[in-house]
Amino acid sequence: MTFRKSLRRVFVAVALVAALATPAWAITTDNVIQMHKSGLPAQVIVQTIQSTGSTFNLTVAELKKLEDAGVPKDVIEAMMASGGGGAPAPAPEPAPEPAPEDDLERLRDQEEAEKARIEEEARIREAAKRAADAERAKMAAEEQRRVAGALAGAREALDDRECHQAAKLFDQFLQSAAPNKPSTASGKLGLADALYCLGLYGNAAEIYLDLVNLGAETDVFAPAFEGLRRSSKRVAFNPVTLEALTNYFVGGQSQAFQDSYNYFLGKFFFDYNRYDEAQKYLGEVSEAGDDYADAQYLLGLVAVENAGEDQESEDFGRNLIGASQFFERAVAAGEAKDEPRVAHLAYLALARIAYSVGLFDVAIFYYRKVPSDSTSYVNALHEAGWSYFLKGDVKRGMGIFHTLDGPDWEEYFLPDTHLLEATVFMNNCHFDFAHDALQRIEKNYLSLKAPLQNFMAEYASPDALYRAFVLQQTRKGIELPHLLRMAVISNAEFYDLYTTVTQLRREVAAIEKGRARFGDDLTKRLLETVQSKQQDSTLALGIKINQLLQGLDDELTDLEEQVTEIRIEIDEAAATELEKQIEEEYRGESEEAQAVESQAAALVFVGDKYVTWPFEGEFWADEINAYRSDLQEVCK
Repeated sequence: MTFRKSLRRVFVAVALVAALATPAWAITTDNVIQMHKSGLPAQVIVQTIQSTGSTFNLTVAELKKLEDAGVPKDVIEAMMASGGGGAPAPAPEPAPEPAPEDDLERLRDQEEAEKARIEEEARIREAAKRAADAERAKMAAEEQRRVAGALAGAREALDDRECHQAAKLFDQFLQSAAPNKPSTASGKLGLADALYCLGLYGNAAEIYLDLVNLGAETDVFAPAFEGLRRSSKRVAFNPVTLEALTNYFVGGQSQAFQDSYNYFLGKFFFDYNRYDEAQKYLGEVSEAGDDYADAQYLLGLVAVENAGEDQESEDFGRNLIGASQFFERAVAAGEAKDEPRVAHLAYLALARIAYSVGLFDVAIFYYRKVPSDSTSYVNALHEAGWSYFLKGDVKRGMGIFHTLDGPDWEEYFLPDTHLLEATVFMNNCHFDFAHDALQRIEKNYLSLKAPLQNFMAEYASPDALYRAFVLQQTRKGIELPHLLRMAVISNAEFYDLYTTVTQLRREVAAIEKGRARFGDDLTKRLLETVQSKQQDSTLALGIKINQLLQGLDDELTDLEEQVTEIRIEIDEAAATELEKQIEEEYRGESEEAQAVESQAAALVFVGDKYVTWPFEGEFWADEINAYRSDLQEVCK
């Protein structure tokens, strides 16, 4: 018997023992003979008999059969001992026949064949996978070379400032590029940069925003956001969809990038009057950030807004103190970074806070911090005049208002300067001059009310207002007076909208002009984007013009009522003064006293009754705040 067959027989015997070891089986004489022939030691057979609890009532024939089979004496004795004599045990259920050796060999061969088949299939699949991976890698490398070549040419054109050519090449690449690929995002970034280079800021901003919304984990996120900020400074781009920028984590970016990102979001929320969210992001701008001064100024405005108007409330004082601190930091940062615009606005804000709580000396101190070359200077000068007047320094207040009558400021809408003049003249008993001041109001301002209302009635819709005001497409005889036009133009919100609409109109013209270079398809897509923006911005501008003109109309209506009230007061005061003069004449007042009064009054008269601009030739701009009126009281 070969070793292999011996091993198989042992395997069968062991399997048989395992089967017999279960409680469901009782060992028979044939089983014992089979275990012996299978090569199991006598001790193992005995243990199996004992562990299964089998009993044997051996007959003479069975004993002979065991001996003939060569079963060891120890096993036979164990079998005999298990029976204990008595009646023969019931016949056990027949054990399953063991598989013939040829069947086991055939099963083993089948198993080995199946295993070989499985291994072969796995080998084939692995080889196919390696081949597919290699093919994909080859295709990817070829695609990368193609993409690199296509983008390289476009970027080279952009570097050479051949912006039309660059835009066309980037767009050609994108038309055949697969979506959601890094190379596609890179191509879009290049197209946006090329459009920005051409001054097509509206189209560029849209693409930059799309790229930012791909997520902060992309390679184009940071440069796309920087492009978005640049474009937004050129053309007002503040759609509500910018709120999506709050979804992205930028903590892994540089501090400078985080500062810029937080300011951009803070300004967005501020523009939409969402002050709590504005505070959250503006407060994150670090002191070293380029936008720190602007952020502090906006935080100050938010604090003023939160203060409300109830000066008795705790929130009013606390918020105004906080606002002052924000404005002071804005001043310091603006001056340190040589950003005078922010510093001047902050000085003006500090002055207005002091004015609102009656601290007129403090207000004047801050008003005088605004230099004469600042765009905020006229507002500061005008409000300083009122501060002087309200603190009782009438001569300084009048000196400033006389100055504002000068030629350098003749296009500013400042009707209340004449109201103040009329009030001061009345209080000092210069009744004729008070009436003259009111007449100047009627001539210079109230006369504008009728043409203003005609203009608004003729051009009622936002589109018509835009065409009439911006494009000056008006009917003869129905034009807006120049002074009112300048009052609208000086409004900051109008200026932002106007510059945006103007830029978008220029963008449309530039795209049409470059049609031959862009090609019809790209031209069409660019026009669709910018014309939609132009329509929205034009509508917003028309609405803003209507609001400002309505505000001017309301102001002129109030002014008309105030003029009527002051005229009545002047007449009453004049009548009272006349009674005093009559009474004094009855008391024998001398003509000499009247001459002294006339001489005092003449200090403000030259030639005609009143000179609105007493300064001839050059004047020292830095001394304007120091000008004083020589007005004297002539009341009895």
